Amino acid sequence: MALRDTTRSIIDRVETVSGCPVVVSEDRSLKTLASSRIARGANRIHTIVFNPTAVKEPDYLISYQCGFILRLFEIPESERVDLAGTADARQTIYRLLTAPDGPGKKLKLPPETLSTLRDQLFDGLMRQLRSIPIGFRVDSWIMREYPELGQLQRDMIMRQIQDNLSSLGPEAKKIAPKKIYQSNVTMNAAFAAFWAKQLSDPTLAVPYKAAGLLKAGEELLALLGEISDAPAADRDLVDAWASRLSLTDWYKWVPYDTPSES
Repeated sequence: MALRDTTRSIIDRVETVSGCPVVVSEDRSLKTLASSRIARGANRIHTIVFNPTAVKEPDYLISYQCGFILRLFEIPESERVDLAGTADARQTIYRLLTAPDGPGKKLKLPPETLSTLRDQLFDGLMRQLRSIPIGFRVDSWIMREYPELGQLQRDMIMRQIQDNLSSLGPEAKKIAPKKIYQSNVTMNAAFAAFWAKQLSDPTLAVPYKAAGLLKAGEELLALLGEISDAPAADRDLVDAWASRLSLTDWYKWVPYDTPSES
């Protein structure tokens, strides 16, 4: 696998800081552009996977995933945590889906489909809450320290912004309960507003402004300036976003299982 020297230097940095090796692999069946699994417990390997059919040069995607690992390991071991959704929140989504005016009732979805949809909506929302605000910190780090990845970064960001626009479509509104929909599109609006500023292209945020969602997205974005950008404050940043979105009771922080030596 041909990676840029910059990418390899970032991987080396992760291995030095964490004390665990990084394995990068390809998976043509991967439904996302890239994903990662951070070493924990008995597993002492960080794995980063990307879909080679979706991206020719994975250097930015790999570096982005590395950024999350670095931020975790730059925190004192005793303060490292993982975000875990609560069972009560999962059941809340099920109740919203099956309420008299809920999507499940309107679309006459069978129980097995409702359970799958519940999990998809909940897991997706928790991933957004965990990744978007901290992702801004990671992307800012890449822009600041690795400008040679700039074009790849821009290409992926533009792709993500385009993909996110589907959340504004009628299908997304039809299938997701209002609370889930509002949280999702508000975070997407914040994403668009962030990059509209970074790329000096205000048109990127126009669809959210037209939908009346930009103000709420900008309020989320403003929290970045109120909270330290140090890795130790990532938890505070996520909590601040959750509070603004009324999702505080939907998750909990659990201790990160530090990779064992044996």
